Amino acid sequence: MLISVILTKQRSEKVIEAAKESGEIILEQIGTLDSQGIKGVLNSAARVASDVLILDLDIGSGSDISVALQSFRIARPHTRIIILAPDREPGDVVVSSLVGLGIYDIVSGPKDSDWGKLVRDALSSQPATYAQAARWHTGQFLNNSVHAKEQVIIEERPAGVVTIAVAGIAHGIGCTHTALSIASFLARLGHSVAIIEDSQRPALGFLCSVMKAREGRVQRSYTIHGFDVFPSDKSTAGDNSNYDSLIRKIKMGQYEYIVRDLGVLEPSRVREMYRADIPFLVASAAKWRWKELIDKVDPEFSVIFPLASQVEIDDLSFYTGIKGTALPYCQNPFSKDNDPFFLKLLAPGLPSRRKKKSINEQK
Repeated sequence: MLISVILTKQRSEKVIEAAKESGEIILEQIGTLDSQGIKGVLNSAARVASDVLILDLDIGSGSDISVALQSFRIARPHTRIIILAPDREPGDVVVSSLVGLGIYDIVSGPKDSDWGKLVRDALSSQPATYAQAARWHTGQFLNNSVHAKEQVIIEERPAGVVTIAVAGIAHGIGCTHTALSIASFLARLGHSVAIIEDSQRPALGFLCSVMKAREGRVQRSYTIHGFDVFPSDKSTAGDNSNYDSLIRKIKMGQYEYIVRDLGVLEPSRVREMYRADIPFLVASAAKWRWKELIDKVDPEFSVIFPLASQVEIDDLSFYTGIKGTALPYCQNPFSKDNDPFFLKLLAPGLPSRRKKKSINEQK
């Protein structure tokens, strides 16, 4: 876990000690700040890919902090923000404004509290929800810029990074093509996506070269069609270690979705399928290939059949009990032609959106 801390000197020692127990501190600011100082340090914090920002409200003016955190939240929407609010009570206008920005981790207590323990407890807990922070929220905002008729979109999304694993029954089935199609689809939806290659026959490095891909958001990645690609290199090709070696870089990239191209599903790769949130097995529905599918299929895996007809899939299901989904033919994996298919296939891992009327509209 990468952590940034902006603290007063009074609480810095214990809080930093607690933070180091949970991760690595990559930005540290100790002491009180004026308006420009608050803006400057939060701008600096927005330029580093920290997983957590811990900020003490006693560092300076509450209104300056609220404005600066609003900009930080826009730049780093996925960073967890933990606010230390010494001697603050529910109804506090500054804390209320921060809850209005979607900052729900409010750690409060008397100034002489054991702030190390409070921060340690916060870091070891799941991020707070609005229900937990609601007692702080009075509906007041420091900049008074909230319009009563504003329509709010509530988006319910999976927590953390969603990992999608794609493996093939055999070489040449279409595993890499399917993985690229999924990554391209998610990128078109506006998500931050990376595809990581752990195939026995690496091909994505050559693809990036042919497409003259530019550098991605973190080292060793390339960007094509709106998503980052981490090709296998000679040192990792075929040994299934590319993903594990990239964990820190994945966190730095703040990706919402990771698509893993696992190549052929050998016994050593089954564990990687179980590690994924959504595992897909790419197979052929041809009758002479049913045996290899029966040997490798698992009820936990969703099976995709490129180029198969529904009749072939129905026959397979009737004789073997294996069910799957036909992937319509599409030569270009970056095409949007199969978007309706992937929208349905990936629905369990996609955010759901609903509208909520403003208070005035509800009356």
